[in-house]
Amino acid sequence: MKKRIITGVLAALFAISLLVVIGFGYTKYLSFAISVFSVIAAYEILRVSQCKNKVLTGVSCAVAAFVPIYSAFNLGSFIPVSTGVLITVLIIGMLLIMLRMYDKTRFEHVALALFGSLAIPSSIMTTYKVDLLCSEYPELFQRSQIVFIILCTMYAAWFCDTCAYFVGRKFGKRKLAPRISPKKSVEGAIGGVAGVVILSVITYIICDIFYFTNDTIKIWMVIPAVALLCVIGMCGDLSASVIKRNFGEKDFGNLFPGHGGVLDRIDSFLFTMPAAYVMLSVILAFIR
Repeated sequence: MKKRIITGVLAALFAISLLVVIGFGYTKYLSFAISVFSVIAAYEILRVSQCKNKVLTGVSCAVAAFVPIYSAFNLGSFIPVSTGVLITVLIIGMLLIMLRMYDKTRFEHVALALFGSLAIPSSIMTTYKVDLLCSEYPELFQRSQIVFIILCTMYAAWFCDTCAYFVGRKFGKRKLAPRISPKKSVEGAIGGVAGVVILSVITYIICDIFYFTNDTIKIWMVIPAVALLCVIGMCGDLSASVIKRNFGEKDFGNLFPGHGGVLDRIDSFLFTMPAAYVMLSVILAFIR
């Protein structure tokens, strides 16, 4: 428990540092840090799947490192083919690697390699897509609102899990998904959602008093949106648990003592951040 708390505190300080960087408008440069996390996560998921194909692992990690920088610095404008063509070439290339080394490679390894190299970094990079909204729609979004939105996705991904853990330990009786994650309870899930909603409302009130200068984001939007993000974040956590359970593993890695690997820590965020971006896109469709 002591290691878990220390690691959690250090992770929280790191998250605060990221928010400060975003607050000053340097989100583009976070792509380098995202590349590092993406490479580790891509390696972790292939390690858990017991993939012995080093070429496939290397290609997956290399692409995972490239995608955030490609997106942040708009490198597609310097490449004469579309992103769709590049993705098609990548898929074909990985399938050819599977054929060349079929004795070491199963199709599920290719599927997980694609997930690690494309889905993971692209999902995290929606943070940058959300950040762009304040420059694309300055009349609607200010930077403090963008920071608030990203903070709420972090609440839904991580604080929800923490609240659910403590509420579940105290009051948990009914299992949420006994075959996937036996320790999670319905009571814990409800407590997690309630805790994040309360924290988000308090954060909104403080930001509205001291930082917000327009009313694009209203408190009645925050409550259902955050509650939905919490549910989506739980789905992300359970999805990662299914992958680990399929291969008989408890954690994706041990980089963070008491918390597992990188993918163990960002599995919920991989769902909450894109979901928040989709919600904002829907809102923009109605108010523009």
